[in-house]
Amino acid sequence: MLKRKVKRKVKSKMELINELDLMEEHWNLHKQDYTTETILLAKHLGVSVDDAESYIDDDDYLVLTDEEADDRVYDEIADSVWAFKPSFLAAHTGVTEEAIEKLQEMCEGANEALTAMIKNFDAFVEDAVRSDGRGHFLSDYDSNEYEVCYTSAERNGNAYKVKDTYYYIYRRN
Repeated sequence: MLKRKVKRKVKSKMELINELDLMEEHWNLHKQDYTTETILLAKHLGVSVDDAESYIDDDDYLVLTDEEADDRVYDEIADSVWAFKPSFLAAHTGVTEEAIEKLQEMCEGANEALTAMIKNFDAFVEDAVRSDGRGHFLSDYDSNEYEVCYTSAERNGNAYKVKDTYYYIYRRN
């Protein structure tokens, strides 16, 4: 018996499927479920992204860009001026260590007065960070700062441009 070739009438539409488009679409769909910070923390700790998201939500970890870390450390230092060593405060205020020690007996209550005495608060913050590092102020758990690089690709026509963004991880609890 002879097999006949049956001609089918098929509407043909030539469609190019670009693998990069598919990958980008897949990534964007799934990336919407989690923040970059959550993904980076999960990778850093070797845990699931759900666990990492929980750690961030519970304020157990901070994952910040360089600028965000600088802003956060500025605020943390501003709230804790009263706890600095008298010698460090004396160097930035011109007030004697003995007078600062007396004020520090008020604990947090002395913060506003001591802050007002500091001649250049930006320089004070820079000196504190230079001396102890941002981790000292942002990582209550171990004073460590971990730097991670997130490399992203931005579409530029049919090509991609690579962009590196550095994030800093701090353990709080």
